[in-house]
Amino acid sequence: MDKFDTLQIFLKYFSRILMLLLVMPLTSSARGLVAKWMGDDTSEREGRITLNPTAHLDPIGAILIFLIGFGWSKPMPIQFSRMKNQRLGIILVSLTGPVSHFLSAIVCKIAENCIDCFVDVDYDKISPLWAFSFVLSIIANINVCLGVINLLPLPPMDGFVLLYQFAGRKFHSWYHANYQIVNQISTVILFALFFIDDLTRGRIDPLGWIITFADIALSIVAKLPFILLALAGLIK
Repeated sequence: MDKFDTLQIFLKYFSRILMLLLVMPLTSSARGLVAKWMGDDTSEREGRITLNPTAHLDPIGAILIFLIGFGWSKPMPIQFSRMKNQRLGIILVSLTGPVSHFLSAIVCKIAENCIDCFVDVDYDKISPLWAFSFVLSIIANINVCLGVINLLPLPPMDGFVLLYQFAGRKFHSWYHANYQIVNQISTVILFALFFIDDLTRGRIDPLGWIITFADIALSIVAKLPFILLALAGLIK
């Protein structure tokens, strides 16, 4: 293993630490702010709307983000019953998590594009700008993954909460009647989605395909400002 590979490994774990210290507090606080906007200030009263990472770190979730790039923060204390419009509040708070991750990924990708557009970086040589761009790409990738996983229509993910809100009474009755088994099956499906790529040697990876699609879509969004600037003749 040469110095280049060693530095990449170091930067990968360093990026995950930055994710825990900088990005996770933002995405968690965003949920609390939306809840407050909808009428519930529980998160604020409990000191959870803050950029202090210690207020949001979940020990197991933080360790997993550091080790494998996937994890979670402490659940935000939100009382939907205190909201002016409970159903709308649940929908907006549930959307806030994945959307904030996607926005974080877009910001990182725009910063990467700025480096590529305005600075001549040799990606075959180690340099501060190369390292910065590499860190941005890792943080962007983690955010894309977390955003996609949060949107999966499986309990306890935000995607299932959204599905539940838009589903009819028959679905509600069915879910409550089969609550335990549905959650058990959901856990099995989640683990299967995480490990089926390794088990099939890359032949089947639905979660990876969705993440790749989302990453491409967000990359296009991040390039739009530069495409418009190029069309206007302001950049090459």
